[in-house]
Amino acid sequence: MSVNPANPPRPALRAADKETFAYITATHRWQDIIKKAIDNINDSLNSSEIDKNEEGKKIIASMEELINQIQRKDQLIQIDDDGRSDIVTWANILNTYFKNETWFTATWLFAECYLYRRIISIITNTKYWRNFDPFFRQKEDSFKLSFSKIIEFSKRIDELISSSKLIINNKIIFFELAQISLWGNATDLSMLPNFGTNNNQDIEIKSLENSEKFILVNDLEKAWKWLSKFNNVRIDFVLDNAGFELYGDLIFSDWLIQSGYASEIHLHLKPIPWFVSDTTLNDFNWLLKILKSNNFFSKISEIEKLSLEKLVDRWQSYITNSKWIITSDFFWTSPYSFWHLEEKSPELYSNLCKSHLIIFKGDLNYRKLVYDCKWKTITPFKEAIGPLANSKNAPPLLALRTGKSDIFVGLDEGIEERLGTDKSWMYSGKYAVIQFSEGSK
Repeated sequence: MSVNPANPPRPALRAADKETFAYITATHRWQDIIKKAIDNINDSLNSSEIDKNEEGKKIIASMEELINQIQRKDQLIQIDDDGRSDIVTWANILNTYFKNETWFTATWLFAECYLYRRIISIITNTKYWRNFDPFFRQKEDSFKLSFSKIIEFSKRIDELISSSKLIINNKIIFFELAQISLWGNATDLSMLPNFGTNNNQDIEIKSLENSEKFILVNDLEKAWKWLSKFNNVRIDFVLDNAGFELYGDLIFSDWLIQSGYASEIHLHLKPIPWFVSDTTLNDFNWLLKILKSNNFFSKISEIEKLSLEKLVDRWQSYITNSKWIITSDFFWTSPYSFWHLEEKSPELYSNLCKSHLIIFKGDLNYRKLVYDCKWKTITPFKEAIGPLANSKNAPPLLALRTGKSDIFVGLDEGIEERLGTDKSWMYSGKYAVIQFSEGSK
């Protein structure tokens, strides 16, 4: 049988398996995520807007019914058409591969993507709420709590750009910024559905001095050897979380432009709110706006304010001059593994093949790279990403991922045994991988 969404190259992860993080997700995390979205809608109700208020209550009722369907382990149903072009894709996949499946028997990758698409359909099929992001408040709160790191990095990027003139330092800078981009993934709010309910809660960003021992595979040397051969090439980021992680990714992108390795960076966003904290165009624009706001951050000095303004002005010039190209595609919010990228989205694949390096951020992108199935941890990364390693013109790619699901590949013999029989190390966010494939160019 051919590889397809219901039949990955190895046995699929499913919530029906009580030994997996997929089971924990389906029985606990999904409900917490939906309840938090309901809270955000409730908080946005306004008694003076009667029609909008009534619509909001209907959305909440639909969300509560969604929780009931998951708890009952109901069969999956078609997503209501909300006018977006991807609805046909969802209908075809459900009818072809998951027609009689439930929330627990369908593959975890499909069921989890399906959940977020259901949430967005419920909201979009309204008059007053159709552009409402039910996760935005969490993204906003988490960014505010990252204030000290934001200021620190705004100052640091100027130092790094100056240091880039001494070419000998560039490898060290590349390693530093790649690790900032990696550990910025700590702000994954789908793992922290109740984030912000405690005003003292903060985001932990690992210190780079102590972080390397938690990186189970580190291919930065290979990636640098590849990238350092080039000047003024195209680099792509397939982004993950908004807020602080996005900020770190943009710091990295800024340096790649200023150092002369890249002349053009394509930033791939999600077209709709996704997995709580994934970056949308609204999130991207909000970030640039808020960094220049006088009101968002408290206790900001005049020097810090000027540092942020200088940073944002440069970033906006990149966009104006097409050095940063902001783009999105519904393939990124489909349930397809990236094994199907060339087949299901040939124009996107052809465009990506023009890149000299594609940097895939975060856990969900990693799951889609390796098809979210039960590989042995010692399976080579290039084997697990399949066509993206060996298809004609497969582009070079770098995965920066902190582990938040029960799948790792490319580990050396003995690492899994050293980390113990308790598999929570796989999804705790404590451990990471940086994995490189030079593709087949």
